[in-house]
Amino acid sequence: MAFVEVAPHNRGEKKKYYRVAGCLIAFACRQSFIKGKEGYLAFDVLEESEEDERKLMNLYSQKYGAVRLDHTTTMIILPEGSEKLIHEFLR
Repeated sequence: MAFVEVAPHNRGEKKKYYRVAGCLIAFACRQSFIKGKEGYLAFDVLEESEEDERKLMNLYSQKYGAVRLDHTTTMIILPEGSEKLIHEFLR
C-alpha cells in the first residue's frame, strides 16, 4: 500500500492510481465491521528511514484520519474514521 502512495507515477496532479490506497483502507475498515472488530483498523508503517516513516504517518493522518499509537510506528483508524472512509471511498 505504501508503494501506491509514494510511487513516482502517483505523485503530483496527474496521479495514475488516485484513490487506490483509500479504497484498500476503506475495504479493510469495512471488513473490520463485518468481522466484529467494531471498525478498528491497526497497521504498521515500516519504511527505509525514520524520516520516510514520519512522512507516511503524516500522510495517513491527514488523508485517512489514522492516529499514531504512542511512539511506535503503529497507526490506528478508529470506528468513526472507518465509517467516514467507507462512505467516502466505497459508496
